[in-house]
Amino acid sequence: MKNKNLIYGIVISFLFVFSGCQKLDVANLNNPDSATVLANPNDLAGLAGGVVNGWFQKSQEYDGLALTLWVGSDHGTCSWGNAAMRDFSNEPRNAWNNDAAYSYANVSRTYYLAMNSTLSLSNQIINQIVVNGAQLTTPAETAAVEAIGRFGQALGMGYVGLVFDKGFVVDETMDVQIDEIPAVPYTELRDAAIAKLDQVIAICNANTFTLPAHWIPGMTWTNVHLGKLANSMAARLLVYTSRNAAENAAIDWAKVKTYAQNGIDFDFAPLADDVTWYSLYQTYSVYSGWGQVDMRVIHMMDPNMPDYFPASGSYADLPNNGVATSADARLLSDFQYKSSCPFRPERGYYHFSSYRYKRLDQYLTTWTEPMPEMRKAENDLLLAEAKLMTTDKAGAIAILNAGTRVSRGGLAPVATTATTAQVADAITYERTIELYITGFGIPFFDIRRADMLQKGTPLHFPIP
Repeated sequence: MKNKNLIYGIVISFLFVFSGCQKLDVANLNNPDSATVLANPNDLAGLAGGVVNGWFQKSQEYDGLALTLWVGSDHGTCSWGNAAMRDFSNEPRNAWNNDAAYSYANVSRTYYLAMNSTLSLSNQIINQIVVNGAQLTTPAETAAVEAIGRFGQALGMGYVGLVFDKGFVVDETMDVQIDEIPAVPYTELRDAAIAKLDQVIAICNANTFTLPAHWIPGMTWTNVHLGKLANSMAARLLVYTSRNAAENAAIDWAKVKTYAQNGIDFDFAPLADDVTWYSLYQTYSVYSGWGQVDMRVIHMMDPNMPDYFPASGSYADLPNNGVATSADARLLSDFQYKSSCPFRPERGYYHFSSYRYKRLDQYLTTWTEPMPEMRKAENDLLLAEAKLMTTDKAGAIAILNAGTRVSRGGLAPVATTATTAQVADAITYERTIELYITGFGIPFFDIRRADMLQKGTPLHFPIP
């Protein structure tokens, strides 16, 4: 709470700075400026502790874009209007309404502001250390705060680049009150974010530190773990920022491979406390009566099942009343058959489904479970795809056969004689099933770069 109050105080002081035109000759020591507040080493550490939390919470928020992108990718389905889910999944698709008066304008606006807030806070932290020379109690603590600050810069710019058509590249070297800062395309945001991640990696490689437990709860985070996460995040941004198949083919896949080879060998899954760490995306996408699994996903596991619910709305018109069968053991372990659907028929039976996702049900019981944002499997699949795209098909097959496809799915290993197209399909399948309801926007970004979004689906959002 002290950290929150400090942040609010800094924001308020920023508002006075930006709105005021006069300079006062007498300093008000009861209302110090941001530089004075941030100069205190303990305050710097406190603010750094909220960087990852602020990014994670707004990425997993109910009124953000996570649920919107989930239904827009035809991974999830929901006919309720909340969080623009119905508007973004209507068939035929609607153009995005960017009017400030639109009833769900806050969906994109809050996310855009939140990512820029993460960037602004991170810039202030880095400014105090790099520009003003602030030092914490030990060099290790200073390195940890700087690494998290750089990480926050990457997240702020990188995720605006993932979601919006353009944005602003801003760091501690700029004065937003003086410099003219133009909006730049998403590719420049991606490149700026990756440059910051490279700095995180360099800091982690050159120092030894342990992050305070509450910065990312659930495991002990050292410089080694944060460095691996930065590598995986760089691979993620390089791959998922692509808007179409042509851009995807032009990715520097050798660079993706290097990042993924140095990426996480553990799940990045903050531990929920249902107070300051929680995921409403993972709640509403699986909660009974809310989101369900799109039939397209069930069709991937059981090709006999149609990828659309029957226009009649009748379960009797589905094979076996909608009960799927599959060689993939995860159909039973991760998905649950539902004999009825709670959605409103007048909004279209194409929203209906006979399945929900149950792998996260323990979270719905305790509210204090790990919340998977980036599974180890995601990094493995990024590496497999990078190998395939750099003509190492055998390496890609080896990763698939050593991974969750076999260990959790119980599927037959991919044959060494498989074609490149077959291996690519296996990677896409595995990413769809194993990474279901993990990182913000992953299913949307993944099929966007493969030209698989439904016709008319926006590739990204305009600045609100």
